[in-house]
Amino acid sequence: MNFEDLQKAWQSHDAGAKVLIDADALLKEVRRNQRNFRATIFWRDAREVGVAALMTWLFLHWAIRDRVWPLYLLALACFGVGAFMVVDRLMQRRKQPALNVSLKACVESSLFQVNHQIWLLKNVLWWYLLPPGAGIACFLAYLASRVIFREGAPASVIALIVAVGAVCGVAFWGIYWLNQWAVRKSLEPRQQELEALLASLK
Repeated sequence: MNFEDLQKAWQSHDAGAKVLIDADALLKEVRRNQRNFRATIFWRDAREVGVAALMTWLFLHWAIRDRVWPLYLLALACFGVGAFMVVDRLMQRRKQPALNVSLKACVESSLFQVNHQIWLLKNVLWWYLLPPGAGIACFLAYLASRVIFREGAPASVIALIVAVGAVCGVAFWGIYWLNQWAVRKSLEPRQQELEALLASLK
């Protein structure tokens, strides 16, 4: 069959014909996708909270051992990021629907979760990057002030501090860009699919 035959067949197709969809099969598929999405988010959050707990312990240990006050700020920032993720996860867990809900309620719940993840990743600068970034900036400023005022400002040490700050800035920008890319590539298409499915159910 060539292109013209396909085009004629398509044009002769009855536009008023309805496609029947098995609601139970669709509900199972939506629930399966919802479970996979929740599992992905859970393991991401577990990894991030574990790293935040480890970094909190390390910075606190070094702050107590070396008596360097900016390390306390870094420990507090890492703890704050981990605590934010745990509290956010507990709040989202309360909003999960029961297993026997309707298809529409399941789609609405999935859409709410996707919208929340989009909000989290679009605001990653404020709750994830800024607290440790401010702590790192304070620590580098503390090191620079000690070098400048107490050791005569060797240029190589100052250059090293500036280079570390630049590397941290580039790394933070990369993390921000990667999160925005994930929103555009994965979450927004999922959001549009769920919105279209929800509109078709009304």
